[in-house]
Amino acid sequence: MMDLKAKVVIPVSKAKTKLITEGATATTRKIGVTASWLLMVSIAGLVNPIRSFYTAHAQTGPFYEGKTVRVIIGPGGGYDYWGRLLARYMPKYIPGNPTFIVQNMPGAGSVIATNYVYNVAKPDGLTVGMPTQQIYMGEFVGNDEVKFQMRKFLWIGSPDRNPAILYIRADTPYKTIDDVIKSKVPPKCGGTGWESSSLIVALEDALGAKFELVLGYQEASQVDLAVVRGEVVCRDLGLTAHFSREPFLSWHAKGFDRHLLQTGRKRDPRASDAPTIFELMDQHKTTEISRRAVEVLTAGEGFGHPMMAPPGTPPDRVKILREAYAKTLKDPELVAEAQKGQWVIEPVPGEELQSLADQIMVQPPQVVNQVKKILRVK
Repeated sequence: MMDLKAKVVIPVSKAKTKLITEGATATTRKIGVTASWLLMVSIAGLVNPIRSFYTAHAQTGPFYEGKTVRVIIGPGGGYDYWGRLLARYMPKYIPGNPTFIVQNMPGAGSVIATNYVYNVAKPDGLTVGMPTQQIYMGEFVGNDEVKFQMRKFLWIGSPDRNPAILYIRADTPYKTIDDVIKSKVPPKCGGTGWESSSLIVALEDALGAKFELVLGYQEASQVDLAVVRGEVVCRDLGLTAHFSREPFLSWHAKGFDRHLLQTGRKRDPRASDAPTIFELMDQHKTTEISRRAVEVLTAGEGFGHPMMAPPGTPPDRVKILREAYAKTLKDPELVAEAQKGQWVIEPVPGEELQSLADQIMVQPPQVVNQVKKILRVK
């Protein structure tokens, strides 16, 4: 007859065991423990795949879901307008529909804001910048305040191309650029920094038209107020902004200002009275090297009102932002709002801006030296 008084060890806890010598009872308890253990294993087998499924699902959800994207804007005017307009419409074209907030960071012709985006902002796709279209000039001439490289930014896009126009108060004696060339007293123009006023400086070398520059205004709107007060009498800015917002709309109605020149290759219909700088260079037989330098100085119009991401931003997030940007500029409500404000939408894709940055920043030494000479950079 089988002896049922066997010794069975049953786990009681992770640290302790219990010796049982109770015959048949031991067998029963052994079976009970084994069944319980199998049940727990079975439950774990069901729970772990479910947990793994939900964990994997959470990890593959839209990156931008629940996130906030900051738009760092250096200059005011049209840049601020486009930054805020895009911030309202872009979220719905980004998977996850993040929140967009706008942060203005004026100063030094938007060099401060651009330095921040390049050096401080995390390259995680949650910060983008919008600098002035002339932002490349500081790096081009070796400005010590510039702590960024244009070609390393990841360009998202621009809503337009933005040729510049040079306006001057109508009550001054300067009716054309030839009057400036002939004058013994140069008109006084205002600006936020060298980068945003490089065109005015170039006119002396290219055409013999000399201007006196007053720089250091924190925002572009402050320059316009200085014009009204008579501190300065002229400034250059984006042509579209000049024909789409105040105070310029009121100025035009009152005949407060006139236009001396524009930078496009052909005259914009809104400023048909103003010759292009290329027409003027033909008339004044500008030398080839000076013409090449002017082409560099006016190349910013190709950037328009650009948006870029910091170097190192993951390619997949750059792709998401570029695609959302392009779709946003086709949004019917955005288009209607821009048209109401008399803004012209002529989208420039990020890839084209990337190529433009390469094209501008790679120039022969003689062109670089000529630009430095024009801007009085040693």
